[in-house]
Amino acid sequence: MCLPLKFIQLFIRINCFCFIIFGIVLITQVFITLSDDINNGKDGIIFTFSVGLAIIIVGASGLLSSYCPNFCIIFVYSCFIILIGVLTIYVTICLTILQDQLVSKNFDDCISSSLPSAQKTKEQILWAETQFCKQNCLCYIEKIQDWDPDYLENNRISYTTNKEISDIIKYPDCNKSIKVDGLSYKQIANLEEKYSCSGWCKQHPVYLFSNINNGIPKDGCFTYFEQEYIYYVNRAYIDYLIVDILYLFNLGFAICQCYQTSRHKKSRIYPQILYELASQ
Repeated sequence: MCLPLKFIQLFIRINCFCFIIFGIVLITQVFITLSDDINNGKDGIIFTFSVGLAIIIVGASGLLSSYCPNFCIIFVYSCFIILIGVLTIYVTICLTILQDQLVSKNFDDCISSSLPSAQKTKEQILWAETQFCKQNCLCYIEKIQDWDPDYLENNRISYTTNKEISDIIKYPDCNKSIKVDGLSYKQIANLEEKYSCSGWCKQHPVYLFSNINNGIPKDGCFTYFEQEYIYYVNRAYIDYLIVDILYLFNLGFAICQCYQTSRHKKSRIYPQILYELASQ
């Protein structure tokens, strides 16, 4: 037996208001990403924007159905919940499969890793290694006393201490800079700065995408790329799991609201319910 109509509609209003806020947060993240000049991963940006917009539409239709207890509006709202709910459940299942693969270490190979963007990111880094601090792209070292000359020579680092000759301190400043569909330069630079890494499988002698004058890298970046990817997959999984639960609750209450509204519409007290709702 369904709960009282007023309680159902109060729950739907609160839940849908949360949906609208969550959708706005997702869309805001997209605009923040674009403003940070992260040009790669466009499919993910479009998908996130689409999901955020769909959640806002569901929330708005739910609020409308709770304030205007019309059977047709409630039915449309229920259809929205089912369609978007199926999408989010599908994404949750995909994330669950991906989590299982990550736990079983199916992607744990820096040479042939099939993690999304891994191969393209590796291509960017390997290409940068062939261009940065070479004769056609001299890098500027600000404090040469912090470096071992033998280390620079043994690793074939072409550099200058004269800023008038070259002021290049990172690979994106080179004229040979190219872009492929992997992580953005800024994201790779964040990895380098956060984990003191450079290169892919093995440590590169100098930082490539962040300031070369930050010192000597300690490790290659693949391990930390994988670590960050796992973190975002787990966070996305929890987010979608919460949304799935909210959708199931919403669907149940939408069905109850649809039933209660239809039942009261056939009774004599339906006009009184409309009057009570309108006075709220």
